[in-house]
Parts: sequence; C-alpha cells; structure tokens
Amino acid sequence: MLKLSSPLTKPLSSLENYIRSIGRNYSNAVVVMSFLIGATYLTVMVALDRHALQQDISALTSSQFIRFQQLANQTRALMRASADSNLPEYIIAPMVGDIRNAVTDIRTMSKKLEELHRRIGQNLLEKLTPRDGTSKLLGVDLNRRLEDFLRRAERVAAAKNEERRQRYTFWGPIDFAVSSEGTLTRQFSELIHRTHDRSNISIDTAKMISTSLLALIAATLALASAFLFSPLLKKLRNEHRRTMGFENQLKQLAHTDALTGIYNRSAFSDTLGNLFIELRRNGVGFSVLLVDLDRFKSVNDGFGHPAGDAVLRHVASTLQRIFRSNDFVARLGGDEFAVLLPGIRDEAALAGIASRAVETIAADFLFEGRTFQVSASIGGAVAPDHATDEPGLMRVADLALYTAKSGRNTAIIFDEAALARRLEENQLSLALIVAVDRNEFIVHYQSKVNLLTGEHLGFEALVRWRHPSLGILAPGRFLPLMEGPHLIRGMTRSVATTVGRDLRAWKDAGLVPGPIAINLPEALLVGEDGYDMLAEVIRENALDWHDFAVEVTEDVFLNRNADRILETVTRFREHGLSVSLDDFGTGFASLVHLRDFPFDELKIDRSFVADIGTDTRSEQIVRAMIDLSRNLGKRCVAEGIETDMQRRFLVSAGCEIGQGYMFARPQPAVLASERLLKRLVFADPAMSVTATRRMARSAG
Repeated sequence: MLKLSSPLTKPLSSLENYIRSIGRNYSNAVVVMSFLIGATYLTVMVALDRHALQQDISALTSSQFIRFQQLANQTRALMRASADSNLPEYIIAPMVGDIRNAVTDIRTMSKKLEELHRRIGQNLLEKLTPRDGTSKLLGVDLNRRLEDFLRRAERVAAAKNEERRQRYTFWGPIDFAVSSEGTLTRQFSELIHRTHDRSNISIDTAKMISTSLLALIAATLALASAFLFSPLLKKLRNEHRRTMGFENQLKQLAHTDALTGIYNRSAFSDTLGNLFIELRRNGVGFSVLLVDLDRFKSVNDGFGHPAGDAVLRHVASTLQRIFRSNDFVARLGGDEFAVLLPGIRDEAALAGIASRAVETIAADFLFEGRTFQVSASIGGAVAPDHATDEPGLMRVADLALYTAKSGRNTAIIFDEAALARRLEENQLSLALIVAVDRNEFIVHYQSKVNLLTGEHLGFEALVRWRHPSLGILAPGRFLPLMEGPHLIRGMTRSVATTVGRDLRAWKDAGLVPGPIAINLPEALLVGEDGYDMLAEVIRENALDWHDFAVEVTEDVFLNRNADRILETVTRFREHGLSVSLDDFGTGFASLVHLRDFPFDELKIDRSFVADIGTDTRSEQIVRAMIDLSRNLGKRCVAEGIETDMQRRFLVSAGCEIGQGYMFARPQPAVLASERLLKRLVFADPAMSVTATRRMARSAG
C-alpha cells in the first residue's frame, strides 16, 4: 500500500508544490508589479509636475518678453510724442501711465518666476538633472539688464516733456531701441529656448524611466498599460505639441508687425545683428535702407487713422513686392520702414535700388474712393564701408535719411558731405535758440503790384536770419530746423514788431506802403496768441488793422484744431484785416475748404507760375485757379513772376495782382523806402521832398 501510494503522492505533492509556488510567485509578482506600477506612477507624476512648472516658466518668460517689447514700443512712442509740443498733456499722461503699468507687470512676472524656480528646484527629477551653470548665469544677467532697462524706462516716464523732447531731438527715435532692445531680446530668446529644452528633458526623462520600468512587466501589464499609460502619454504629446505651437506663435507675434504683417523692429534688430556676425565671419557685406513717409501726419490728421493705416499697409506691400525674396523688409514703428539687403555692397547699385523704390512708392493709392499721393524719403548705408557695427550703421543711415527728407520724395546714400551738412544743421539749430534774444531776425519786403499798371499795392514781409558768421540766410535754410512752437512764435513776434516799427516810420514820412502781409504759422493761429500779438503791435505803433494782412497755408485745413484756427481768422476779418491763402495748389485744400474758409485772397504758388510757357498742364491749372478765385469773389495773386511773358499770360487769364523778381526782389526796409519815395516823386515831387526829410529825421 505504501509502495503503491508513494509514487502517486509524489506527483500530487509536486503539483501541489508547483501550485503553491505559482501562488507564491504570483503573490510576489503582484507585489513587484504593484511596486513597479506605483514607482512608474510616482515617476510620471513627478515628471508631470516638473513639466508643468517648466511650461509655466516658459509661458511666463514669453509673456514677460512680450510685455518688455510693449514697454520698449510705449517708451519710444512717449519719446516721439514728447517731441511734438503741440500734443496736449491728456495724451501724454496715459502714455506715461502705460509705461509705469508695464514696468510693474514685468517686475511682478519676475517675482513669479523666482517662485516657480524655487518650486522646481524641490522636484526630485530637477535634483537629479539640475540646470547648468550657464542657464543660471544667463537668468541672473538677464534680470540685471532687465532691471536696468526698467529703471531707464521709469526715468523716461518721470522726466518732464521738455527733457524728453531735447533727448529725442538730438538722438532721434532709434537710440533707445539700439541701446536697450538688442541684448535683452537676444537674452530673452536664448532663455526661452533653454526653458523649452528643459521642458523636453522632463518629458524625455519620464519616457526613459517609464519605459525601463514597464519593460520588466510588459508581458503581464500590456493591457493595463494600454488603458493607463497610453492615454496619458498621448495627452502629454498633445500638450507638448500645443505648447510648441504656442511658443512658435509667441515668437511669430514677437517678430511681426500687427498692422502690416511684415517684420517688426525686434526682428530687424536680430537680423541686423546676424548680418554683422556673418560679416565678421565671412566678410560678406550688406546694405540697409531706411524709409520714412512724407507728410504722413497730414494724412492721419486730415483723413483719419484708418486712411493712415491703409497707407502703411500699402507701403509695406509695395516694399515686399519690389525687393528680393531674401531681402528683409520691416516696419520700425510709425511711418518708418527699413530694408536689409544681404550681399549688396556697391553704393551705385544701392542708389539705383533706392531710387526705384521711391518711384514705386510714389504711385497713386486709392482708399475708399479717395486717391492718395504717397511719397517717401529713403536713406541708405553700406556695411562695412560706412560702419562696422549696428549703432554706427543705423546712425549713418539716419543721417542719409535726414538729408533725403530735406528734399522729400528722394533717396540719398550716406557720404561725408551728408555728415557735414548734418553737423552744420545741428549748429544752426543750436544758434536758432538764441536768435530771437539777439535780434538776429530781420525783415525783407517784396512788393505786390498791379499787373496791368505796375502800381505798388503793398508788401509781403519775408523773414531773414542775420547769422553772426554766415551772414544773411534765406528762410529755406533755417525754417525746417525750427522745432517747437516757441521758436516759431518768437521769430514771428520779432517779424511783426519790426513790420510795425517800419510801418510807423513810413507813415510818419508820408509814404503809402499799403497793407503788409505777415505769414502766421499754425502755432499762432490756434488760440489767441496770434491775435494778441498783432493787436499789441498795432496799439504800440498807433496803426490800423487794415495796415496788415495775414497769410496762411493750406495745412491749416488739416490741423486737428482747424475750428479754433477758423475762429481766429474770422476775428481778424472782423477788424478789416485781409486774409490770404498762401501756396495754393501744393497742399490738401478741397473745394469744401475753399467754400467755408473766410479768406480774401488766393495766392498761386510759384511752382505753377514758373512753368508758364513750358508746360501746358501748369497753364491750365493756373487758369482754373484764377477762374475759381474770381467765381468765389476773391482776389488772385500770382507769386514768382520773373518774365514779361508770364505777366502777359496771367493778365490774359484774369489775374491782376502779382509779385516776383520781375518787379522787385525782397529788399531791406531802407531799399523798400527808396522804392516808395521814387513812386512818390513820380506822383508829387513836392511831397517827396517832405517825405525824404521826415525819413532823415526818423533815421537820425
């Protein structure tokens, strides 16, 4: 029995032991698998926590970068706005507030980033693979530079308008960007890139550890993995793709101009820096063109910002079309554009390219049924011929642009002569500040005559500057340099005072000078300054209002304070003072303006008169102007008459009043007095003797 049962009990015992072994192994396997599952789960959670923190750091760093770009743009806008003293305080104040809010936001983001870095430093995976020392030093240096930038932005916001205006006038709008944005932008870009790399490391680490753990239990946990880990990994991949897309979108937004769709100043600075790196590495030169629109402010003020925006989009599209595909076209801000041309180093070739760009931009542009005549001035420079670094190249290109803008609708490539002219103009600008106090402004008088009889009808008072070393300067030499209404006001007041004194002397001598026209700028037509100035001159010299006439240009129609200007002009006419519309045909006057604006005299600009006899189109325009003034019941005066042929044409067309070199050049008061005396001799010799004696006593 025992012998029979012993062989049977062995298989049963072995099977039982095998089952028990399976049970024990299964239990052990469950324990191990549970441990591995727990370890895998904890690893994924730690990696996810690290990844989430990295994403927060990346997003917050990108947001801080965008806010920094906005602060830079707001600060430049404040500097540019402060250069215009006509802007009221209620426009400047919000811009200052925006700058201070941006500074606060950036500092708040910096504090949040410090907290995120502290939290991520406590993560187990971060302790295993900490950040490299270069990234830490980069973050410290970035924070230091960013804080320096914020303090300078705060100083700009805290400065007075006059202080900001002086800085903007001397350096222009580019120095703030060149000195601040370049390094910070590159550091931000590198930091964002490194943060993104850290985010990838978190995901890669999670994958590596999870794969290693799951490989040990792949046979038994394949199904569980499919339900537990596959959706989670898919979610992580989707989140990663969305994060990548978000970061790419942020980079795109940070380097694209929102209005025109072309590159912005930040992208331009990065590309310019890369071209200089390529220049130093391989010696490959390049060129830059700066484009500035002419009279863009008039478009904005006269037709509204939608029209201005349309013009900017039109110019951006035109620039993209006319330049090569590898050329870099960007909008720097406002109506300023820039083009980088890799490989272009020949100045003659660059001048030809710039001239073609000027011609193409000058084509008529249609917007909402209205045709706009867009034009631009372009300045260019070549690297390394003109400069070997970014600030130097931008400075010389800006000098060339400044020279081009003095003539408008033209292109200038930098040369030493342009630099000399700019330095001379800077010296003249400084001398203008004290010209009024030194009584350096003088008045020359040009006679207005009857074109039929040659009879003297009156004078136009034309300002000249008696420069201490350069002698007598014409208005075209210094008027474009007069920045700020206080200089214009001072000069005009000096002219009016001189005219009042000369009028009194002529009247005391028995001469008949007729009304003397004074050009009043917009700064004196807005408000009561211009009226009070003339009233004071009339009162001090015992004159009458009809002894004066006022000339205004068509630009007053596009001034945002046109209603206040209209009130001042109406007040002048109520006192019997004649109002002339000067340089007609060169501005933006419409028939509605001519109908509603209270003027007495329309002056045809000399540019149309000069083409009489050579350009039939100009002749037709002149005839139309004369007919228009006659139909409106206004006098018509032609400027710049130099030949008898021009005089005969104007008379035949119906114009009876004119002025120009044919009759008299602008003359000092002494020569104008002699002219009046000669006419008095011809009319009454006895009265001329009395007038001569009176003039002598007055001079004595």
